[in-house]
Amino acid sequence: MIRLFGKFKFRLLSLFILVSLIITGCGSDFASPYSASVLASEMAGRGFTAELKAESFASDLCVITENIPVEGLELSTQVESYLLIDVNNRTALAAYDVNRQIHPASTTKLMTALVALENCSMDEKIVLGEEVTGFAYDETVLPGKVGDVMTMDQALHFMLMYSANDIANSIAVHVAGSIPNFCNMMNEKAAEIGATNTHFSNPHGLDADDHLTTAYDLYLILNECIKYEKFVEIVSSSEYSTVYTNSQGKNVDKTVRSTDLFIRTDKDVNPPAGITVIGGKTGTTGKAGHCLIVLCRDSAGNPYISCVMGTADTDSLYEHHKMLMNLILNG
Repeated sequence: MIRLFGKFKFRLLSLFILVSLIITGCGSDFASPYSASVLASEMAGRGFTAELKAESFASDLCVITENIPVEGLELSTQVESYLLIDVNNRTALAAYDVNRQIHPASTTKLMTALVALENCSMDEKIVLGEEVTGFAYDETVLPGKVGDVMTMDQALHFMLMYSANDIANSIAVHVAGSIPNFCNMMNEKAAEIGATNTHFSNPHGLDADDHLTTAYDLYLILNECIKYEKFVEIVSSSEYSTVYTNSQGKNVDKTVRSTDLFIRTDKDVNPPAGITVIGGKTGTTGKAGHCLIVLCRDSAGNPYISCVMGTADTDSLYEHHKMLMNLILNG
């Protein structure tokens, strides 16, 4: 009896330590954005194994609840928010206003891609419908025509590389039957991965009052996207050429280039020496400004996620990313 009681006390102590680790997030400087009672409720809902173990929601994530200033790096007056995260060590090297809601522009398409990747095979055929019409002259489109037929693989290339808004709509309709249904899926996925300050009202990212995210939530979303080899393949490509068919069954030749200038081989925009940008997603609208979140690696292959949101122009966007990436080299 004494031996059994001792084992029970040991298991209770193990549970206490486990919950403590969950609440403290990714290090002593960070705390979980969820209360202990919420965590306990979620853990009870999932159930414990016989060994009294439970998965931690934040076990493979970095949690940020306050600004992390960097000496000599004055970005706050020039951007909406920024962050730099060491993915493997789950450590934030820099952070400013990462939990403030902002307009995401076309970084929205990360979630559109994530939902599509989870629910579709790459060889599925998409038939473009009326959802590809009605865009303004200054809103990026392929342009797709009603009746065009392409694979999901082609559609994701057009959306992620070229940032085609019309193709984002078609992916949404193909996956969910309608854009509102797809937005529900986007928001459900955001909640599932902890992106609780995010609400999507469209699959492309054009400005809307109720279409908002945060730099931290974008980190969570990109962190999920990079688990898919197809996603990494697409966003790391400088140029993509393919052939799809129109409503008459005739071939349409199309070549697109990445909107991420770090990736473009025809542009002289390079990260600091020793840093390789794998890829990510750009975004630009009137309310969002210029935005970019990327996965990059140091010379040893260690991954980092760098995010800059809301600069006034393209040059400033990439210069700010370079400043953040220099922290990797100097760390």
